[in-house]
Amino acid sequence: MPRISTDQPSSGKPLVLAVTGFVPLTATTIAEAPDFSIPSTFATGITADPANADRELRPGEVYLESPLIATNSTSTTRWVEVQIVTQGASGDTIVIAPQVSVPANSAIQIPVQGLRLLKTDFTATNGGRLQVRAENASAIKIYGSAVELEAATHQPNTEA
Repeated sequence: MPRISTDQPSSGKPLVLAVTGFVPLTATTIAEAPDFSIPSTFATGITADPANADRELRPGEVYLESPLIATNSTSTTRWVEVQIVTQGASGDTIVIAPQVSVPANSAIQIPVQGLRLLKTDFTATNGGRLQVRAENASAIKIYGSAVELEAATHQPNTEA
């Protein structure tokens, strides 16, 4: 996710997690953790924004606050898969809901609430990502909610 330049990161910007249309056959990102560029406090131990010396970088996260709701609009049971890709261009992929069956003309809940996607490595291209893919490209829709916010971190030790 691109770096977000702001005066102050939100304490919890609501996000809707969804795919426009149906979930495709290939893994598609529905949430990604950002990092933030804010006006510099010029404190010791901060990470300066390489694009602007008057700004500093702060880690970000996406907190998944609801289960994902997967709906199947076909007359055949189909599966959907949910995975997390850790931060970085070549992050680790962790399948957290492998090929979960969604009954015909029905909906299920996939428990992802409470998981956090992080972006603490400022050199990484990508933050943590939540991805979905489906067995059939015209069967499954998916919905959920999350909040985007600054990740809590320890303050740098400025004592000698």
